[in-house]
Amino acid sequence: MKRVGNQVKHCALLAGLLALSGCVSTMAFTAQNGVRVHPVNEEVFEVFARPNGRQSDFWCGAGSYASRELGAPDSAPVYAVGGAGRGVTFDGPDAAQFALKPPSQVSGATNRPANRGWGPEVGQSTTVGSARRSCAPLPSSDD
Repeated sequence: MKRVGNQVKHCALLAGLLALSGCVSTMAFTAQNGVRVHPVNEEVFEVFARPNGRQSDFWCGAGSYASRELGAPDSAPVYAVGGAGRGVTFDGPDAAQFALKPPSQVSGATNRPANRGWGPEVGQSTTVGSARRSCAPLPSSDD
């Protein structure tokens, strides 16, 4: 009887952990240029371009997320670890993946090449500060 009780406790704990891990991909961050960023895992995050967006939107989202959510200093490098394509955390067509480590040092990245030349190439990098400075203001409704 005691063994069944322990199995129930372990199943309940496992179910709770699985539910919590599912929440990671649903927590989105919105960068100052309006792009959404979703964590893939502890190392990799995905930046979703807006329709008719600019390639710089990917870097803006990556730099903003790395700075504000991960606490990375402006001098830290941010790397493209997956070129633009279908998202893995959200079903969007234009998502690129980034990390604060080079592609060879992270797990869980797609490592796919840029889709049709759109977005960053795997291994491309810049500093967090430079990426944040690539942010262009959102167009106003008067434009």
